[in-house]
Amino acid sequence: MNRHFFRDFKSLDTCAMPESAATLDVSLLIPARASAHAIENTVHEAHAFLKTRYPGRFEILLIPNRRPDEDVDPAEELSARLSQKYSEVLFCPHIGQTGKGAALRTGVSHAKGKTIFFTDADLPYDLAFFDEAIRMLRNGFDLVTGNRRSLDSLFDVPVAYLPLAYRRHRLGIRFNWISRLLLGFKTRDTQAGIKAMSRQLAHAAFSNQTCPGFFFDLELFLTASRSGFKTMDLPVLLYLNTEKSTVRVLRESLLAAFWLSRITIQAWSGFYGKRQNLRVLTGFLSRYGNSSFLNRVFLFLRWRLTPYLDIISEIPKEGRILDIGTGHGLLPIATSLLSPQCELLGIDHDPSRIAQAKQASLDLTQVRFTHGDLSQLPVDSFSAITLIDVMHYLSPDEQEALTQRAFKLLLPGGRFIVREVNQKPGAVSACNQIYEKLATALGFTRSANQSLFFRSESEWTSFFRSAGFDVSSRPCSHRLFADVLFTCRRPA
Repeated sequence: MNRHFFRDFKSLDTCAMPESAATLDVSLLIPARASAHAIENTVHEAHAFLKTRYPGRFEILLIPNRRPDEDVDPAEELSARLSQKYSEVLFCPHIGQTGKGAALRTGVSHAKGKTIFFTDADLPYDLAFFDEAIRMLRNGFDLVTGNRRSLDSLFDVPVAYLPLAYRRHRLGIRFNWISRLLLGFKTRDTQAGIKAMSRQLAHAAFSNQTCPGFFFDLELFLTASRSGFKTMDLPVLLYLNTEKSTVRVLRESLLAAFWLSRITIQAWSGFYGKRQNLRVLTGFLSRYGNSSFLNRVFLFLRWRLTPYLDIISEIPKEGRILDIGTGHGLLPIATSLLSPQCELLGIDHDPSRIAQAKQASLDLTQVRFTHGDLSQLPVDSFSAITLIDVMHYLSPDEQEALTQRAFKLLLPGGRFIVREVNQKPGAVSACNQIYEKLATALGFTRSANQSLFFRSESEWTSFFRSAGFDVSSRPCSHRLFADVLFTCRRPA
């Protein structure tokens, strides 16, 4: 066994990705180790493909990944020459612990695109995958991955290589079954070598990465699913025209057992996703330290009883966000800490709460708060508008007017995110409505209307659809309450 084999069992140290702004539309990352036989043709085809779709707005990063025991890798020298031939091709050598995942992390840290593509150096997948993938990303998804198990996927395989293709297919099915069992994935193909993702997901996933090799994909899916990023898979056209591969089945089987076990333990301990987000939000309520004692108690209970992380998971990771009825600004401030690419505006009719929100966000340049009512909404366009526990304070006519106004303010594909009490039979819903009425009567919350106007989940769904939205809904509350979160998407 090669003395460098055990290097692949060593974990990467987690690290934060640089918070630089995207200056290009697309970055295509290609790990280029032991691929001299294919890399020149791959770059030629990829460059022609991207140039027709993103002229002057793309880059291709070639990432050599030579192992310490390799004196020379011809692919490294060839990658350097290709970067001189094409102005959009960058030579981006990976330094440090080797592996496909480690090389891609280096690529992500240097990428300038707002969308990240990657594929293998021997170009086994038809690049037309990216045409459909970019459409899905523009419609609100964050990760689009190839699915070789899809019934619509096609394999272009010479007869001589059919046994090899079949063995790989069966091995992949077994690995995926175990992964779904242990990690709760829904996708049937985590390991496809072609993917497209938002810059925000790429930074979140590779910052949290510990696996340097081929099984980094598992961590990518875990970060996506547990941090509220939207994922989907697409069928692919796969070409298998050579037996040459950097994957050695026995070696990768041993590594698979190790990394699947390690990643599973990390996942069960909360290493990925919400607990990671909670670490980011540590000390969040201390921002309101200058508020009165009763106000701090209210904010503590509000934060504990409202699943803000679930709500934030529906908010786009970049773009302009408007929070109507923002109160003390809990949602915009928490969103800005988790999604620093967002520009957030909170508006509320209570000047004292707006003053506290401004004080709590003095260091957050991407967050603004303003005093105003529904007649003073901005006329700008937004990627999302949030309305959390506000709609029932409005009369039916005001509800309708606000919903129609939100539709007009949203960009195509934008989201109107509303949390409301579900008026339905049962003690929990009844107590929820009584609580809202009592809070209003005591002046704990302020409303111009003496009466509150609730609807059932089905009634809200029909109401939002009548305004032109595509609507999905799910429970979003502490077990003491009966709130539902509606994600209303303006059709693209």
